[in-house]
Amino acid sequence: MPNDRPPSTAERAAAAVREQERAERRRQFLIVGAVVAVLLLIGGLTAFAIGRGDPTGEALDASSTPANTDGYAVVVGDADAPVTMRFYEDPQCPICQQFEAAVGEQVQTAISEGKVQVAYHVVSFLDDRSENEYSSRAANALYVVADAAGPDVFAKYHALLFENQPAEGTAGPDDDQLIAWAVEAGADEEAVRAGIEDKVFEQFVTNATDQMSKDGVNGTPGVFIDGEMQPDPGTAVNAVLQAIQ
Repeated sequence: MPNDRPPSTAERAAAAVREQERAERRRQFLIVGAVVAVLLLIGGLTAFAIGRGDPTGEALDASSTPANTDGYAVVVGDADAPVTMRFYEDPQCPICQQFEAAVGEQVQTAISEGKVQVAYHVVSFLDDRSENEYSSRAANALYVVADAAGPDVFAKYHALLFENQPAEGTAGPDDDQLIAWAVEAGADEEAVRAGIEDKVFEQFVTNATDQMSKDGVNGTPGVFIDGEMQPDPGTAVNAVLQAIQ
């Protein structure tokens, strides 16, 4: 005869634990799969954008080159700092946002203490992931702030933009909001409004993105520490934090 005895309390508890373990394994699998998919998407978009770019770029004169830049980067920190870093970032890139959330505050502290100098290469290849070309508008705005207010204000503005990064596929902040954050970071509104609204450094952003591939960077965030490229964002986070201890 079949055993019609209802399961005991211990049996029910064991079954619940087994189901919880299965659910946790499914959750971990989905998380890993999602992270891998995002990394592949970002890498693919980067390769596509770089591949279609003009390999030479349009020539830039003095008026189309922001002040306080060096080699398509804004350099923040003491020139005599014992550690140097280079970050290649797209303002719309979600992996860049995660990277900045993990290291941004510590890096800014290390900069203020003279421990590290960082060259920020702001690039743009994710306009099609926004309803209003946020990627290139934000990149241009960052260079406008660097030009008008200098590297220290740029660094504060950079942090604000990544803290408030819009979700992919949505409309990013409009120009008035970009200007408001620039003022919050310490820039003068009259000094940045026209440059942000007119995208005065649009070609500079294009050339900076072209230069990214020439520098051997095929995905964002691209991170160099003392001239050595880090192989992936996860490795870069740990390496950056160790370098500025």
